[in-house]
Amino acid sequence: MEHIAETKHLVRYARQAIVVLLLVCCEFLNSALADPLVVGIFPRRDAAVTAKLFRPLTQHLEKQLDRQVRLELSPTFDVFLKRLKERRYDLVHLNQFEYINANKELGYIVIAQNEEFGERTIRGAIFVRKDSGISDINQLKEKKILFGGGPRAMMSYIVPTYLLRQRGLKERDYSEIYASNPPNAVLATFQKQADAGGAGEVVARLPLVKNKIDVSELTTLAVSKPLPHLPWAVKQEMDEDLKSKITDLLLGLKNSAEGKNILKSARLSAINPASDAEYDSHRVIIDFVYAN
Repeated sequence: MEHIAETKHLVRYARQAIVVLLLVCCEFLNSALADPLVVGIFPRRDAAVTAKLFRPLTQHLEKQLDRQVRLELSPTFDVFLKRLKERRYDLVHLNQFEYINANKELGYIVIAQNEEFGERTIRGAIFVRKDSGISDINQLKEKKILFGGGPRAMMSYIVPTYLLRQRGLKERDYSEIYASNPPNAVLATFQKQADAGGAGEVVARLPLVKNKIDVSELTTLAVSKPLPHLPWAVKQEMDEDLKSKITDLLLGLKNSAEGKNILKSARLSAINPASDAEYDSHRVIIDFVYAN
């Protein structure tokens, strides 16, 4: 009888072990077979620099989520925008204008926003050389202004244009040209390829710019009020559990040594919580610029 009881116990134990093993295998297969989580980063900088900055973050997400994460780079803003409209990105870092449009038209929702240089907000600016003789916005009439991106660039075109419109300058009052990205607008202004450059105020503090030119020879002709920083958004239909995990991972980076190194690599001081309502201030500026 004791032998029979022992045998039954072993059989029961074996069955439990098999069930646990099957559950582990299923979890592994689900993770392995799940579609990659595609992360998109808008081309604020060129693709090579963007890859170097954000690959540690996507590798961290992949490790913590136990799921393949693919960082998808775009060589130009047009390529990025095309992919965004195709909803290829599960998690996307983008400018405020594109977020507002993606929220309205594509079903993306903000979950977090950048903090850079310890600042939770960002400002748009118009740069000129100190030796340009330009000390007032009205002196930009009939001048060449180089914006760091096309008409969809929030901090490098829309906000600087808003500053111009607030002072009474219309599109016909100056020559409007575009650089491939914000750093190039500042660099080209320094090199006298334009009379003024539109970009985020923070751009002049980026190593990519500071290491190439003497930024002390530039000055900000106009600067906007502080505005909510660059957002991170996910597809609205994303599984709530996955959305929460991604959000927690982004917000938690500042709380560990490993996370701080990842932030440092991305030139960020933190990633903070964000809500859609915060971007209403951007909506006001957008409506003003494109209604005038």
